Amino acid sequence: MDRTLSPVELLDPRYEVVPFHGRVDELAELARWREGGEARSVLLLHGPAGVGKTRLARHFAADSGVSVVDDADLATHLDLREPRVLLISRTAGWWWSAHRQRAADLGYRAADLAVTARPDEHETSFATACAHFAYALGLPIPTTTPPDAPTLHDLHLAALVAVHGSPVEPAPTRGRLAEDALAVTLLDERITPDRTPEALELLLRAAERLPHARRRAEELFTAHPELADTATGATLRILAEWPAPARAVARRVFDDPRFHGDPLPAILTRTLAREAGTRLEQAELHGLLAARAALASLREEAVEAACQEVALYREAAAEDPAEHRPALADALADLSLRHIAAGRLEDALTAAEEAAALCRVVAAEDRDCAPQLARALDQLGRRRAALGRRAEALAALDEAADLYRDLAEAHPKLFRVDLAKVTDQRIGLARGDQ
Repeated sequence: MDRTLSPVELLDPRYEVVPFHGRVDELAELARWREGGEARSVLLLHGPAGVGKTRLARHFAADSGVSVVDDADLATHLDLREPRVLLISRTAGWWWSAHRQRAADLGYRAADLAVTARPDEHETSFATACAHFAYALGLPIPTTTPPDAPTLHDLHLAALVAVHGSPVEPAPTRGRLAEDALAVTLLDERITPDRTPEALELLLRAAERLPHARRRAEELFTAHPELADTATGATLRILAEWPAPARAVARRVFDDPRFHGDPLPAILTRTLAREAGTRLEQAELHGLLAARAALASLREEAVEAACQEVALYREAAAEDPAEHRPALADALADLSLRHIAAGRLEDALTAAEEAAALCRVVAAEDRDCAPQLARALDQLGRRRAALGRRAEALAALDEAADLYRDLAEAHPKLFRVDLAKVTDQRIGLARGDQ
């Protein structure tokens, strides 16, 4: 560089003041990924703040043809045009699961690699950092014993303190140093955090690591839920894991078009479901969770949520069949759809068969539930057809058509379209179109 770095900038991994060293196992794993036989592949490198993910990724990707995306969990959209994409993030939660499943739809193999602390390398890392910081600052190399530091960042910070003293200049606008500077500021209760999108994101990143910053963030959003309109999706995805602020901002997030298709509404719903007071509230929220997860391409998570919804309604129906059997049948129909989206046709058929059997019982007890039985038979026919069980599919569709015909005669505006759809489905299957 043309200028002398400040003490704080010496810690910035972009400047690589301390040469990269160690991480032999991780580099070997990354090399295997890069040389893999798949035409396209994406790998998530994840680990706690300051553990050394960015340095590892930059060192590996240099002159290797690998595209690197840092802070991938903060990105609103991931550009997957390169054959090898290396993502860097602190976490591997539902945001990653959504991107992983979307990447698979585009033909990418997706995997992840956790980066953890390497205490066996800390003594060498500390000595190396002391030597290079001393050279950069024109100061003597200290003989300090390396501290018991949890991450590489903490170790290098200790080395800088040993050479020069604590950094006193303003921290960079992003990254671990900026979060630490903010956290120190927030120790003074009289200071209110800034409320710009960038400042809120910085606050929540610090709050992930530091209890007092989390308390301030929770208090701020609980008292001012309108800040959800200002905050970014990445900020709110952190907040959505915490019950009190999640309840406060939920409605604003659900109504915000920015987050249609984003994992955020599903993450919020998951938190609300965990906090639900009654079994029926939990069941309803798990049904909503399945739907919101499906919209965010969280297909496996949608199946899991739908299974939980079915289990809760099954418990309720065991205690009061007449009251809760219809809801159980609907939950099973929903589970069938989630299995279809996940490519589990046999599981989808099993759920559809149980839903239709329950609907028969419900309709026998209450004729007003005939539309529910007709829908269940329609879906059952489609599931059988998807598995090549043509004769069984036609039988279910015939029965559904008969029900819809009776319903359409009594209520043409409500059921005429349903009758037409089932009839077309049945004719197509009979001709062998499906």
